[in-house]
Amino acid sequence: MTQPLGGIILAAGLSSRMGRFKPLMEINGRSMISHVIRMMRDAGAGTIIVVTGFHADELEACLSTENVECVHNPDFAHTQQLDSLRLGLAALRGRCERMLISPADVPIVRPQTVRALLAIDGDFIRPVFNGEVGHPVVLSAALIPYLMTYDGPGGLRGAIEHSTYSLRELHVDDRGTVLDNDTPADIDRLLQWYRDDAAKQKEGTPK
Repeated sequence: MTQPLGGIILAAGLSSRMGRFKPLMEINGRSMISHVIRMMRDAGAGTIIVVTGFHADELEACLSTENVECVHNPDFAHTQQLDSLRLGLAALRGRCERMLISPADVPIVRPQTVRALLAIDGDFIRPVFNGEVGHPVVLSAALIPYLMTYDGPGGLRGAIEHSTYSLRELHVDDRGTVLDNDTPADIDRLLQWYRDDAAKQKEGTPK
Protein backbone atom coordinates (compact mmCIF):
# COMPACT_ATOMS: atom_id res chain seq x y z
CA MET A 1 0.00 0.00 0.00
CA THR A 2 1.36 3.42 -0.96
CA GLN A 3 1.97 5.75 1.97
CA PRO A 4 1.17 9.47 1.74
CA LEU A 5 4.63 10.47 3.00
CA GLY A 6 8.07 8.93 3.31
CA GLY A 7 11.40 10.34 4.36
CA ILE A 8 15.02 10.28 3.21
CA ILE A 9 17.89 11.33 5.47
CA LEU A 10 21.29 11.79 3.84
CA ALA A 11 24.00 10.68 6.26
CA ALA A 12 26.79 9.36 4.05
CA GLY A 13 29.21 12.30 4.30
CA LEU A 14 32.74 12.27 5.69
CA SER A 15 32.24 15.01 8.33
CA SER A 16 35.76 16.11 7.36
CA ARG A 17 35.55 19.72 8.55
CA MET A 18 33.88 18.82 11.83
CA GLY A 19 36.51 16.35 12.97
CA ARG A 20 33.75 14.23 14.53
CA PHE A 21 30.97 12.12 13.03
CA LYS A 22 28.16 14.65 12.68
CA PRO A 23 25.01 12.48 12.62
CA LEU A 24 25.75 11.14 16.11
CA MET A 25 26.77 14.43 17.71
CA GLU A 26 24.32 15.42 20.43
CA ILE A 27 22.11 18.49 20.37
CA ASN A 28 20.13 18.98 23.57
CA GLY A 29 20.55 15.35 24.61
CA ARG A 30 19.71 13.74 21.27
CA SER A 31 21.85 12.93 18.28
CA MET A 32 21.48 15.16 15.24
CA ILE A 33 20.04 12.36 13.17
CA SER A 34 17.54 11.44 15.90
CA HIS A 35 16.24 15.01 15.78
CA VAL A 36 15.74 14.67 12.01
CA ILE A 37 14.02 11.30 12.39
CA ARG A 38 11.67 12.73 15.00
CA MET A 39 10.89 15.70 12.76
CA MET A 40 9.91 13.34 9.95
CA ARG A 41 7.91 11.03 12.21
CA ASP A 42 6.01 13.97 13.70
CA ALA A 43 5.22 15.15 10.16
CA GLY A 44 3.63 11.78 9.36
CA ALA A 45 6.38 10.00 7.45
CA GLY A 46 5.85 6.26 7.41
CA THR A 47 8.97 4.68 5.93
CA ILE A 48 12.18 6.61 6.58
CA ILE A 49 15.32 5.73 4.64
CA VAL A 50 18.74 6.67 6.04
CA VAL A 51 21.50 6.65 3.43
CA THR A 52 24.74 5.73 5.17
CA GLY A 53 28.36 5.85 4.10
CA PHE A 54 31.13 6.92 6.47
CA HIS A 55 30.96 5.03 9.80
CA ALA A 56 27.99 3.07 8.45
CA ASP A 57 28.25 0.21 10.95
CA GLU A 58 28.36 2.59 13.92
CA LEU A 59 25.45 4.62 12.62
CA GLU A 60 23.29 1.60 11.83
CA ALA A 61 23.93 0.17 15.30
CA CYS A 62 22.84 3.44 16.91
CA LEU A 63 19.70 3.53 14.76
CA SER A 64 18.68 -0.07 15.49
CA THR A 65 15.80 1.06 17.74
CA GLU A 66 14.64 3.96 15.53
CA ASN A 67 12.53 1.89 13.10
CA VAL A 68 14.27 3.24 10.00
CA GLU A 69 15.68 1.48 6.96
CA CYS A 70 19.35 1.98 6.16
CA VAL A 71 20.76 1.92 2.63
CA HIS A 72 24.53 2.02 2.24
CA ASN A 73 26.42 4.07 -0.33
CA PRO A 74 29.67 2.11 -0.73
CA ASP A 75 31.21 4.88 -2.85
CA PHE A 76 30.42 7.65 -0.34
CA ALA A 77 33.96 9.04 -0.46
CA HIS A 78 33.85 9.58 -4.23
CA THR A 79 30.24 10.45 -5.02
CA GLN A 80 27.99 13.49 -4.62
CA GLN A 81 24.93 13.98 -2.44
CA LEU A 82 22.63 13.40 -5.41
CA ASP A 83 24.10 9.89 -5.76
CA SER A 84 23.17 9.14 -2.15
CA LEU A 85 19.74 10.63 -2.71
CA ARG A 86 19.19 8.30 -5.65
CA LEU A 87 19.78 5.31 -3.37
CA GLY A 88 17.07 6.63 -1.07
CA LEU A 89 14.72 7.33 -3.96
CA ALA A 90 15.20 3.79 -5.28
CA ALA A 91 14.37 2.40 -1.85
CA LEU A 92 11.15 4.46 -1.62
CA ARG A 93 10.01 4.08 -5.23
CA GLY A 94 6.43 2.83 -5.33
CA ARG A 95 6.02 3.11 -1.56
CA CYS A 96 4.96 6.73 -1.01
CA GLU A 97 3.39 9.68 -2.79
CA ARG A 98 5.69 12.37 -1.40
CA MET A 99 8.96 12.52 0.49
CA LEU A 100 10.58 14.76 3.06
CA ILE A 101 14.30 14.99 2.34
CA SER A 102 16.97 16.35 4.67
CA PRO A 103 20.65 15.98 5.43
CA ALA A 104 21.39 14.54 8.86
CA ASP A 105 23.06 17.78 9.95
CA VAL A 106 19.98 20.05 9.84
CA PRO A 107 18.55 18.89 13.17
CA ILE A 108 16.40 21.74 14.47
CA VAL A 109 13.46 22.83 12.30
CA ARG A 110 10.22 24.04 13.84
CA PRO A 111 7.30 21.60 13.47
CA GLN A 112 5.08 24.39 12.15
CA THR A 113 7.59 25.01 9.36
CA VAL A 114 7.39 21.39 8.25
CA ARG A 115 3.60 21.43 8.41
CA ALA A 116 3.51 24.57 6.27
CA LEU A 117 5.78 22.99 3.65
CA LEU A 118 3.58 19.90 3.47
CA ALA A 119 0.46 22.03 3.08
CA ILE A 120 1.71 23.36 -0.27
CA ASP A 121 0.89 21.55 -3.52
CA GLY A 122 3.70 21.14 -6.01
CA ASP A 123 6.34 18.79 -7.35
CA PHE A 124 9.12 20.27 -5.24
CA ILE A 125 8.72 22.59 -2.24
CA ARG A 126 11.60 24.17 -0.35
CA PRO A 127 11.94 26.66 2.51
CA VAL A 128 13.76 29.95 2.06
CA PHE A 129 15.12 31.97 4.98
CA ASN A 130 16.43 35.49 4.24
CA GLY A 131 17.05 34.52 0.62
CA GLU A 132 18.86 31.28 1.50
CA VAL A 133 17.43 27.93 0.44
CA GLY A 134 17.13 25.43 3.27
CA HIS A 135 15.82 22.03 4.39
CA PRO A 136 13.81 19.90 4.59
CA VAL A 137 12.42 19.82 1.08
CA VAL A 138 9.27 18.09 -0.10
CA LEU A 139 9.50 16.01 -3.27
CA SER A 140 6.74 14.37 -5.28
CA ALA A 141 7.32 10.72 -6.14
CA ALA A 142 6.54 11.69 -9.74
CA LEU A 143 10.07 13.13 -9.98
CA ILE A 144 11.85 9.89 -9.14
CA PRO A 145 12.35 8.64 -12.74
CA TYR A 146 13.69 12.05 -13.81
CA LEU A 147 16.09 12.36 -10.87
CA MET A 148 17.39 8.84 -11.33
CA THR A 149 18.67 9.74 -14.80
CA TYR A 150 19.54 13.45 -14.47
CA ASP A 151 23.16 14.05 -15.52
CA GLY A 152 23.36 17.84 -15.54
CA PRO A 153 25.04 20.27 -13.13
CA GLY A 154 24.08 21.39 -9.66
CA GLY A 155 22.96 18.19 -7.97
CA LEU A 156 19.35 18.08 -6.75
CA ARG A 157 19.00 21.84 -6.85
CA GLY A 158 20.24 22.00 -10.43
CA ALA A 159 18.03 19.10 -11.44
CA ILE A 160 14.92 20.85 -10.17
CA GLU A 161 15.81 24.30 -11.47
CA HIS A 162 16.57 22.91 -14.94
CA SER A 163 13.38 20.87 -15.13
CA THR A 164 9.80 21.60 -16.15
CA TYR A 165 8.48 20.37 -12.80
CA SER A 166 6.83 22.89 -10.50
CA LEU A 167 9.13 24.47 -7.93
CA ARG A 168 7.43 26.18 -5.00
CA GLU A 169 9.20 28.18 -2.30
CA LEU A 170 7.98 28.97 1.19
CA HIS A 171 9.56 32.02 2.80
CA VAL A 172 9.98 31.27 6.50
CA ASP A 173 11.30 32.98 9.61
CA ASP A 174 12.79 29.67 10.80
CA ARG A 175 16.57 30.02 10.80
CA GLY A 176 16.87 26.33 11.68
CA THR A 177 16.11 25.49 8.04
CA VAL A 178 19.50 26.87 6.95
CA LEU A 179 21.67 26.01 9.96
CA ASP A 180 23.66 23.06 8.69
CA ASN A 181 26.66 22.08 10.75
CA ASP A 182 30.03 21.57 9.13
CA THR A 183 32.40 22.93 11.82
CA PRO A 184 32.52 23.19 15.64
CA ALA A 185 31.72 26.91 15.30
CA ASP A 186 28.53 25.95 13.45
CA ILE A 187 27.51 23.75 16.40
CA ASP A 188 28.02 26.63 18.82
CA ARG A 189 25.89 28.83 16.57
CA LEU A 190 23.17 26.19 16.35
CA LEU A 191 23.05 25.69 20.12
CA GLN A 192 22.75 29.42 20.73
CA TRP A 193 19.99 29.72 18.16
CA TYR A 194 18.21 26.71 19.65
CA ARG A 195 18.22 28.27 23.14
CA ASP A 196 17.13 31.66 21.85
CA ASP A 197 14.37 30.22 19.66
CA ALA A 198 13.08 27.95 22.43
CA ALA A 199 12.78 30.98 24.70
CA LYS A 200 11.07 32.95 21.93
CA GLN A 201 8.57 30.16 21.25
CA LYS A 202 7.85 29.82 24.97
CA GLU A 203 7.16 33.55 25.29
CA GLY A 204 4.71 33.31 22.40
CA THR A 205 2.77 30.37 23.91
CA PRO A 206 -0.65 31.44 25.26
CA LYS A 207 -0.90 31.19 29.01
